[in-house]
Amino acid sequence: ISTAPLKSLKPDYYYYSTRREKDWDNMYQKLVQYKELNDGSIEIPEILEEEKDNIELKRREKLRMWCNTQIKHHRRWSRGYCAGLAGNLTIEKIEKLKEIGFQLAPSYDQMYERLVAHKAETGTLDVDKVEDEELFGWTKEQKKMLAQHFQNKPVALSDDQVQNLISLGFASCGKATIVVDTAAAEVKWDSMLEGLVKYKEETGSFIFSSSLKSLNKQERLLKYWSLAQRREYKKLQQGKESNLSARHLQRLNSIGLDLTPKSENIPWEVRIKSLKDFAEEHGHCKPARNHPLGSFVSNMRHFYRERQEGKKTCLTDERVRDLEEIGFVFKAGKSPNITAVVRKSWEERFQDLLAFKEEHGHTLVPQLSGPLGVWVKQQRNGYRRMKAGTQTFMTSEKALMLTEIGFRFGGKVQRSQQAS
Repeated sequence: ISTAPLKSLKPDYYYYSTRREKDWDNMYQKLVQYKELNDGSIEIPEILEEEKDNIELKRREKLRMWCNTQIKHHRRWSRGYCAGLAGNLTIEKIEKLKEIGFQLAPSYDQMYERLVAHKAETGTLDVDKVEDEELFGWTKEQKKMLAQHFQNKPVALSDDQVQNLISLGFASCGKATIVVDTAAAEVKWDSMLEGLVKYKEETGSFIFSSSLKSLNKQERLLKYWSLAQRREYKKLQQGKESNLSARHLQRLNSIGLDLTPKSENIPWEVRIKSLKDFAEEHGHCKPARNHPLGSFVSNMRHFYRERQEGKKTCLTDERVRDLEEIGFVFKAGKSPNITAVVRKSWEERFQDLLAFKEEHGHTLVPQLSGPLGVWVKQQRNGYRRMKAGTQTFMTSEKALMLTEIGFRFGGKVQRSQQAS
């Protein structure tokens, strides 16, 4: 292989390297002179807008920027970056700056000792940014470089520095993209487990509502955490790397958490019956978000909107009729005026209709007037299903009883006649 290109580059390399050293020495001497002229102070004020035309002040601003660069390079040096990534700063230059009282960030070893002392005092490697911003930034940088090391990527840290950090308690998490404090992680894991046990004691199960809005902050955290444990267990079953240790698995089993739950698949008929029972009891089909039927109602409205837009959904014509029959309102916001919450039989509602007719002279009960309005709509929907030959609660006897009191199953026809 020809070495000609290397020979041609060698003089340039030395030229620029030597020039950089001379430039650094020149700026250093200017800083020494500035200190002598300013009573031993090396605090250089920033140039003002109206002073930018002053040549002497512009030189002072250049010196101030050079000082800031030395601080920046030393901060990178103290975080473990090699000389190439920390400018041309060397140990000799750092000592020279310290001799004249130049304020520099602590060295890497000093920061490491601070982290050791922090762990001895608090028992954790997690540093609060508010309490110690400098140590927080340094620790964050070490975790970032450790993550790269665990992914077999080159890092600025030496082998000894890497081993010291690992010995201190840092370890990879997941696919080595996250570095955590092992001791603190175990404490946090135990805390989440205790929270899950407490949740079960209060609710009777490990099941969380599908509506996140109905969960408070702690409940949402517990839900995500329990899902994460199940994901890690699945990895374990598939022979993949998992964060779930034998201790974790034993403790999860001891509290009775099912790590392989089957997806809830409640038949449509059961859902409809539950919603119908709810409507008969409350006079409307709008359960609260945290109610077991809350997510079902929300999903039905969502599917109905998609259906209206021409999209394919699980909401068939028959299911729409099922929902309409029990007085389901597809557009949120409309709700009956409820004056009483009483669950009544068909015969009792029929008597209520007779009382309504005696008072008003007709059987046209507004749907939003309350439980009786919902029940009246259910009768019309049930009658249509009976005429179509589909399954319904409506029978010939019930239809005859309604007809005999003047009930009309065509609500729109009856409205027009009442209006005339």
